[in-house]
Amino acid sequence: MALNDKTYVNSFMHGRDLCKKTMFSAAACCVLSVLGQFISPGIQILFGGATVILFITTIVIIVRECRCPHCGKIIFLGVLAVTACPNCKRSLTTGKKVKKSK
Repeated sequence: MALNDKTYVNSFMHGRDLCKKTMFSAAACCVLSVLGQFISPGIQILFGGATVILFITTIVIIVRECRCPHCGKIIFLGVLAVTACPNCKRSLTTGKKVKKSK
């Protein structure tokens, strides 16, 4: 059994998982950059650059992977919390139409 043997329902779920990982890594690098100023300026620059690269990577992942599997529109805002596509109103996991909440 492989280490990364996680199966995804669709590419949106895979993209959302990757976004979570890169956002967490970017936040950790940001904290290390702030704390690195007490150790040496080189560490601060290194982690600051890593933070910028990880944020850019997160945006690229959202644009490439976080699309509705039904209508194909990019879901940028609320990508970590959304359960239904804001455009076609279909569930991102099952594909069924979501009823309006009152």
